[in-house]
Amino acid sequence: MTDRLHAPHTVSRDSLPPAEVRAYDPSRYGMLPTPLDERGLVDLDGLVMLAKSTVDPEYTWQSSFNDVHHLQWHAGYYPRPKHDDEVNMHTFRELVNRKAYIPRVFHNWIHYITEPPPIPTDEVMQYSIDAQRVAMSLAHTASLAVRLTRIARMPEKKLLMRLDQEFEHYAIYLDNAREVPEEFSLIAIHEIEAKSAEEMLIANKRLGRLALHTVPTRHRAILSGA
Repeated sequence: MTDRLHAPHTVSRDSLPPAEVRAYDPSRYGMLPTPLDERGLVDLDGLVMLAKSTVDPEYTWQSSFNDVHHLQWHAGYYPRPKHDDEVNMHTFRELVNRKAYIPRVFHNWIHYITEPPPIPTDEVMQYSIDAQRVAMSLAHTASLAVRLTRIARMPEKKLLMRLDQEFEHYAIYLDNAREVPEEFSLIAIHEIEAKSAEEMLIANKRLGRLALHTVPTRHRAILSGA
């Protein structure tokens, strides 16, 4: 299914939970508002809870495959900017944390029962973009530094020079990260602070555990009976 505008009846019956397990009918009661957080962004965990509450709790959401659901839909609501001073709404929609990897039937059901979420403010979208961009930059820089230490036969003098260069970049990204409002930040800055190249190498482990490049997965939450 694409992010097209659609009425509930346009989704194939075979792609949805069977009628006998459905506890909500959008054709009778209307489509449900998509859950939002305090920033006006789609609340993924709230969305999962809402969708699960509208079917029999014993239903297992069996699907032939899993795919990515864009939390901010439809695609047409988030165009690329026409002018340099505009927020890149397309980039915002494609942020890693604006997606979720879920069973296909669950994906279909979300589109079937929920309204497209309201478009966040320009400020919220830009802060979201900035937060991911700086977090990715920190993770990439720290990871590169670690890889440099693993290059066989690199002269020590050259290695130290390259590590110092990457640490300079890392320090700049840290300063940028401090400019992102705390409620949008994807990182706890105090956990990845570094005052030297050696500390940057240690911070890489913490950044790696955040899985900043990975689309959030909600298989277990969806398939569990809870």
